[in-house]
Amino acid sequence: MKYVRFIVLLIVFIVIVVFITKNGAKEYTEENKVLRNGVVLEGTVSDIKRSDNHSFGILTVDVLHSTVKEFSKKSKQGIYPYQIRDKKAEIYLPIYIEREIGDRVQLVSDKQIIYYKGKNTKDEGEVYIITNPSDVDFVKENSIFNKH
Repeated sequence: MKYVRFIVLLIVFIVIVVFITKNGAKEYTEENKVLRNGVVLEGTVSDIKRSDNHSFGILTVDVLHSTVKEFSKKSKQGIYPYQIRDKKAEIYLPIYIEREIGDRVQLVSDKQIIYYKGKNTKDEGEVYIITNPSDVDFVKENSIFNKH
């Protein structure tokens, strides 16, 4: 009889986990729909600022090519993962140890992807709306665009 109780509790737990995961994925997809906006930028990393929160940080980029001259829209859910003004851009995302000043980056907002090409590395990452309060605060405190 106690095995039946254990099995029932296990099934209830699995159902709860599936429900929470499904709702979280749906919410994540909804808030990132705004990134389908045609923004593509390419450039060279000129500065890196890292926070103390899971390698989150700011890549400052000298823009070589962009589909827009300026981009600094606001989002109800959080902040966009990038800003562009003139020939400078900032990209807000987790920054791993391999990133270096001088790396080439290409951000394709419609695909929510960023491509990296460094001296010794070539990989890609994901861009998404920034909702973590400590990450949002880090951007507000450290963005070059907030200092004007």
